[in-house]
Amino acid sequence: MAIKVTWLGHAALALDVNGTPVLVDPFLSNNPLAAARPSDVQARAILLTHGHGDHVGDTIAIAKRTGALVIANNEIANWVARQGVQTIHGMNPDAYYDFGFARVALTIAFHSSSLPDGAYGGQPNGILLHAPGGEKIYIAGDTGLFSDMKLIGEQGIDLAVLPIGGNYTMGPDEALRAVQFIQPTAVLPVHYNTFPVIQVDVAGWARRVHTETTSKVIILDPGGSHTL
Repeated sequence: MAIKVTWLGHAALALDVNGTPVLVDPFLSNNPLAAARPSDVQARAILLTHGHGDHVGDTIAIAKRTGALVIANNEIANWVARQGVQTIHGMNPDAYYDFGFARVALTIAFHSSSLPDGAYGGQPNGILLHAPGGEKIYIAGDTGLFSDMKLIGEQGIDLAVLPIGGNYTMGPDEALRAVQFIQPTAVLPVHYNTFPVIQVDVAGWARRVHTETTSKVIILDPGGSHTL
């Protein structure tokens, strides 16, 4: 059993969980770093961290084309249904649900959340994914640093996906602290260099992580993959 994680640019991910295609925050159409077009990707499930347009992205079009189940907080799930997608599953934080391809829980995140049409997007979230083979992935979503990341780390995280671009989310300093809190086996930085306001030196950040923690940094170009 294995999980293949492909970074599609910004915070968009394509996961292959033992053969099941899963998308996370599929912002592709207006993403200058996008490594795929909405018409190219496959999905049996789409996981959303919050309602902002650079995360909801092309969810509606992809879900209608593929029939994917959209998994999100209740407010976003209900909004997705109002857009004509009926295959939805709403959740609240800190409770796992077994979707077959993995057990999934939402976590808290310190951010904001409104949907592309201005509707209330509920509480922003991170995502915990526990695969049948035992692999554990924490996708923080857009968030600032918070001390409960230490509790998330106690679960034994194999891969943490963390924003590092600053301004809207954790910057390099805060993301380094997050790695120290979570202590994952590996960390994948996202949500950087898409726009000028979130430009960072990712190689410099990786050197700091390697020096100051025991975690391995996985730096991918858009379209690049890492297998757990």
